Amino acid sequence: MFNVKTIAEYTKTFKNEKLHSEIIKNHMKIEAWFRNQWIKYPAPFYSSIDIRNSGYKIAPVDTNLFPAGFNNLDKDLEFLYISAAQHAFERLSPNLTKILIISENHTRNKFYQSSIDALCNILSKSGYEIKVTTLYNTYNGEEINPALSHDRGFLKYDNFVPDAILLNNDLSAGVPSILNNISQPILPDKNLGWTNRSKTIHFEYYSDIVSNFSRILEIDSWLIEPLFRNCGEIDFKTKQGEDCLVHHASRLFTLIKDKYEFYKINEKPYIMIKADSGTYGMGIMQVRSIDELTSLNRKQRTKMSKTKGGNKLNKVILQEGIYSNENMKHDNHVAEPVIYAFGSNLVGGFYRLHDAKNNSENLNSPGMTFHPIPFKDACISPNNDELIYSDTNKFYIYGVIARLAILAAAKELYNVET
Repeated sequence: MFNVKTIAEYTKTFKNEKLHSEIIKNHMKIEAWFRNQWIKYPAPFYSSIDIRNSGYKIAPVDTNLFPAGFNNLDKDLEFLYISAAQHAFERLSPNLTKILIISENHTRNKFYQSSIDALCNILSKSGYEIKVTTLYNTYNGEEINPALSHDRGFLKYDNFVPDAILLNNDLSAGVPSILNNISQPILPDKNLGWTNRSKTIHFEYYSDIVSNFSRILEIDSWLIEPLFRNCGEIDFKTKQGEDCLVHHASRLFTLIKDKYEFYKINEKPYIMIKADSGTYGMGIMQVRSIDELTSLNRKQRTKMSKTKGGNKLNKVILQEGIYSNENMKHDNHVAEPVIYAFGSNLVGGFYRLHDAKNNSENLNSPGMTFHPIPFKDACISPNNDELIYSDTNKFYIYGVIARLAILAAAKELYNVET
């Protein structure tokens, strides 16, 4: 049987009573606040949020606007995904019937193909005619897929003229001209691809949102956000920009240590250095000291020189490392929740697990496994002190954190469109 340690099992070690109790106690105020936010900042079509739960703090570490992994969701909650997808499309227009999904090129990856199949199943059962294609001809590199064409301002796929384009391609290679000057809406906005988007800007929005949100709860915003820093261009192979990197890393270590001392946390601070644009667990490394950062070996520098598709890595975000102190009871596999949403409607998620990683490492790497989160229980039991650290309340808290990250993405979208 799958079991994840509940918050109650490690709150004995980590002092997080105020964080959890304040979120549960103020749930009606929180929901009203979110309702008002979504009016001004409509959420992107879909998203997935990676969350780390250390016990003393819970925070997002990545927000993906072109999510894969739909095959890992709880299949018993399909009705929930269908309803949320319908609502997301209806918010755009009640007249949509045909949707073209533009996927990533790596269709030979069986895990990614399973995700696309699961997404198509959800959308088909939502009442839409679905076709899937790639941007580029898989066998001819960067050549635009000849099945895609323009016809009087509309994007066509062979003889299929969609009412909307759903991107499941993060556009790391850039926005191709085939997506310009077309009448159909593109979801999410093509300018939210990794060619234009940056994690630094996302977390700047997130930090601003959390600053305001924390005042509602009267809690320290650090409890629900990762500290981060950023500097200019970096070249790990030539060491260009490394002085700036070391300066900001030193400052970030100091800020984390100050928080650990204030909350009497007996852990060693660490930093995750990530490509500022990109996903798939590439261009990421952990450092536990400035000495580690200044003595990177050739293999580490090569790893940090490129991202997905062989694109050069020249900008990074330095992010506070957050320990993941949730794990499977029977074998201590480190676990982190990943929460999914259509629009602002949460539909569940899964635990990402890894038996070869410790609680400070990146779990999004080969060898990871998944287990659905039973999000049907993501309610609250606020009137029972004994249940305040129950799984039910824990999943509700994950939902709050995830929606804060989605709201940050919504503000990114708002500023792209205006």
